[in-house]
Amino acid sequence: MIFIFNRGLILEQEVAKVLKLYFDIIRLPEYFRNYTVHVTNEHPFGKMYLSEAPEKDAVSLFPAVVVATESEGKPAELGVSLYDSTITPEDIDAKEDGSPSSLEQNYLMITLKIMSDIRAAMNSRKNKKIIGKSWIIRRSNVVSIDIWADNPQVKDELYALIRNFICGFMRDYLEKRFEELFKDVVDEGCSPFSLFDRTVIGHPGNNENLEFGIELYGGILTFEADYFVEQAIFDTEAAETNDFFLEVLNHVKDYPGFTREWIYGPSDTTGDGTKESAGNGGSG
Repeated sequence: MIFIFNRGLILEQEVAKVLKLYFDIIRLPEYFRNYTVHVTNEHPFGKMYLSEAPEKDAVSLFPAVVVATESEGKPAELGVSLYDSTITPEDIDAKEDGSPSSLEQNYLMITLKIMSDIRAAMNSRKNKKIIGKSWIIRRSNVVSIDIWADNPQVKDELYALIRNFICGFMRDYLEKRFEELFKDVVDEGCSPFSLFDRTVIGHPGNNENLEFGIELYGGILTFEADYFVEQAIFDTEAAETNDFFLEVLNHVKDYPGFTREWIYGPSDTTGDGTKESAGNGGSG
């Protein structure tokens, strides 16, 4: 049985979460007593386009701080790293404090059925281990933070607070967040999250919107951040050899053309132009 697990964070969602925390810490609601600042990943303009009375809805939607991913790519000169990985009984046992197992904490979308299948497969193996490979994938996002308010002073003050947040509180918080998430696979001195001051670009003014019957004032800040995600593949039938990937392919019966014999064995061309496996595992 093959298990494929994914580890990583949706950066725009993490930025929105930590921005809300930041506003709570600086007690923003106490300062803006007549306003409720909405931090969201969904742009309020979409709701207003669908509204029959957008000018009335604006009271409940603004000020709004919208966090969105502008683009995604690969950091320059940084590729994918491949690691050996293993699931042991310690990885699937719940913690002493009752918190989920290490496997459940590290990877996404692990159900009780998956945990049950892993436990059964592990118990059937003499060494009680399931081996695999892990890809650490480096990605780079350009994230935008849009600020919209019906009061220009409120917009300017939010802009100043968020500009400092990006280069200060947010960077420190997310560096620690990613380091904790990837602590078992990241080498010392290698940061799984990096934000560079030179990429922080702002447009604090001259942005206005009059489409909805009210005057809205906007500002925007963008920054670029590099971060890690991971995909791991574990095979309950693979032996601890250097041929891990071939062991995986060999028992996936739905793909007979990718078996170990087809890859390594000398093949003959049949009369209809297809190849048939020699089935002897040669060195071809």
